[in-house]
Amino acid sequence: MYLLKAPVDKFGLLPAKSPLITEEVQFTNNIAYCPKYFWKKWHVLQGCVDVTPDWMKKMRQERELFNILFIATGGFGDIMWYMPFMKACRLKYPRARILVATDERAMPLFAGVPYADMCVRDEFWNLQALIRNSHEVYDFGGIATMLQREMNLDPIDATFLDGELPRPKDRKDCRPMLVLTVDEGKQAEALLRRHGVDPWKDKIITIGLESSTPNRNWPHSYAKELTERLIAAGNKVIWLSESKDFGDSYFYECSCGTPFDFATKTPPERLDWICPKCHAINSVDKIEPPAGVVNLGGKTTIRQALSVLALSNVFVGPNSGLMVAATALETPTVGLFGAFDPKIRCKYYDKFVYVWGRPNCSPCKEHWTECRLGYPAPCMRLVKVDDVEKQINGLMARYPKTSEERRPIV
Repeated sequence: MYLLKAPVDKFGLLPAKSPLITEEVQFTNNIAYCPKYFWKKWHVLQGCVDVTPDWMKKMRQERELFNILFIATGGFGDIMWYMPFMKACRLKYPRARILVATDERAMPLFAGVPYADMCVRDEFWNLQALIRNSHEVYDFGGIATMLQREMNLDPIDATFLDGELPRPKDRKDCRPMLVLTVDEGKQAEALLRRHGVDPWKDKIITIGLESSTPNRNWPHSYAKELTERLIAAGNKVIWLSESKDFGDSYFYECSCGTPFDFATKTPPERLDWICPKCHAINSVDKIEPPAGVVNLGGKTTIRQALSVLALSNVFVGPNSGLMVAATALETPTVGLFGAFDPKIRCKYYDKFVYVWGRPNCSPCKEHWTECRLGYPAPCMRLVKVDDVEKQINGLMARYPKTSEERRPIV
């Protein structure tokens, strides 16, 4: 229930019943009635203007919905930002059937959640019929990167503002809700025990090695140095990533700071390389990962990764889906930030601290590409190992996690 205006200077004079994007929204004299949020959003992104009068907004708040579709797109973190709004819809429309259409790899995130009735793939042949047969359709994709009004807000605030629902008063309701089973917890325990980690006795620190875009990645040589320090202090360290390359990766760095990462299943006895920046010749006599690290990079499903996060004393990682998941599971978390201001990404996180590398160009809010100043991004290089280690120790002292607290949600 929206009223849209297509500016004449952009679209010209539109004759009666003129569709711009979809047959469902037809303009007459450059004005159109739009029944669903999904089409309103895409018309506004194309240059139309939302001119919905107050009386129509009031009617929209008073309507009853029976079929609600969420098109959940983007990375894991983006998709989890939808969850608090979905839960609020369930509370407002308890009789509604709530359907989620998302990428196949993200479907496991919704397993067991009480506010979604069904999860399907967001394929074209599915979506056309689903959109047509739903009373309301929400798609918050790009809310942190495309919609100008919302880009400077915490994504949770942005979804509630754009979806026109009051934000929950309880902070916990402003975080994603993930559900793990006892069986999944036991399987994660068994996985860690096979790698020499006792979930009930050891202090477990999990490090996320990547985000969905390279400009947010922490230098891998930094992660390696932090790992070595943590293991030397008596902790168990786990590496997690989606990319399978990290399962057989090795991280080195030239004296000038230029990283050299490579992946191989058969590491050479000796490694020599010329730094592309300073042209120094570097040599490593023994190629091996840090002693004692449990490298699960690319070797877990998303549900296994969530279960490992739930068993961890602390999670450390860049601004990513794993970071959002760790905070949702209330695992103490150290977020590593550069391109984005953590104050507009972490407003509702508890047991959370961050380290922000902040050169003059940060926050640039660049989301899609590598940093124009090189890789790793200078802002992420300013996230120093000493500062991260200090924050980890502080979290472990402030939030000691007993074995009972690590048990998975039923």
